[in-house]
Amino acid sequence: MNQDSRELPGAVTVLGTGAGALSSAMEASLAGVDVTVADFERFRGNIDAIAESGVIKLKAPWHGITEAPATASLDPAAAAAAADVIIVSVPAFGHDTFAELLAAHARPGTQVIFAGEGGGSLALVAAMNRAGRAVDLEIAELNSLPYGARVRAPGLITASRKVGGTIAAGIPAGNAAVQTACALWPSVTAAESVLETVLLNFNAIDHVPPILGNLGAIEGGAGKFLLWGVGASPAVSRFIGAIDEELIEIRRTLGFSNLKGYEEYLVEQGFAPELKDSLHATLQSSAFADSTFGTGPNALESRYVTEDVPYALCLMSSIGAEVGVPTPTIDAMIHLASIATETDYRAQGRTLATFGLAGLGRDGLLRATSTGQW
Repeated sequence: MNQDSRELPGAVTVLGTGAGALSSAMEASLAGVDVTVADFERFRGNIDAIAESGVIKLKAPWHGITEAPATASLDPAAAAAAADVIIVSVPAFGHDTFAELLAAHARPGTQVIFAGEGGGSLALVAAMNRAGRAVDLEIAELNSLPYGARVRAPGLITASRKVGGTIAAGIPAGNAAVQTACALWPSVTAAESVLETVLLNFNAIDHVPPILGNLGAIEGGAGKFLLWGVGASPAVSRFIGAIDEELIEIRRTLGFSNLKGYEEYLVEQGFAPELKDSLHATLQSSAFADSTFGTGPNALESRYVTEDVPYALCLMSSIGAEVGVPTPTIDAMIHLASIATETDYRAQGRTLATFGLAGLGRDGLLRATSTGQW
């Protein structure tokens, strides 16, 4: 896509008040877009902070506090109904809640962009199908957040942009919402299919193996653990690489042209300076090597497990099964995580069947996710 063809919308409504949502709202506002941030009553503290000050605040050590104007609403249904462009940035376990809201309230022709882990577009089409509504929205999703971000206080974030490595795809494929996503986030590039955004989930690839491969240290006592430093040993790095190879094979079987792997994306996102002679060496040279993970008896309650296993790995495994690609490493991670947490992630996890997409086969799956008709 030609950068010069990207046009920013005049206004966007951002649903959610987490780090990704506020970073997206901040960037849009600083680019001159009118921004409304909306969330539910249980997140009133976040909304009130924006409503009272009229701004979102970004704290960066090199230039202090930056402020960007925004309005705030505790009525996300009304905010969605009034919007022409909507960004949904919530964890994957929030996709269904906002999908149901949008299926009921978003006006035909509205652009909806899910910013975060993939799968939100599938949840929205499934919700519209359940509601008996034609897919009359232009839907897009990213494969990950284009930031590393944290909420430090209500309405206050720290965030850094990735320099690349984030993709966007749409239902229907190639719609205007994909172009809008690429305009809002200049580092984002268009992809072929929402199956690609689902399968290129960096968190699912690199979160679970170092946790399961270091359970003694993770659960042994309260503290901090270098998850991708000490934790990403050569053997654990091979687990990460094996998951990536299975996902690349699924993407190859689906016929996608982009077959870049996780290690290449570490460099493309700006986390590693260059490819080394092994994934282990590349990880050790990356910014991740200094990143810590909180340890202790409740460590496995982290979203690194409770989100990435049931909402990502289970879905990936089901896509592999649908198109005839074995996923033994992914399946092993699901199985071991289920044992470790005493949770049946296979029974609870999100799969193609969750969205009504099971049994279509390769060509049917590609056609359905391209058109939104299933």
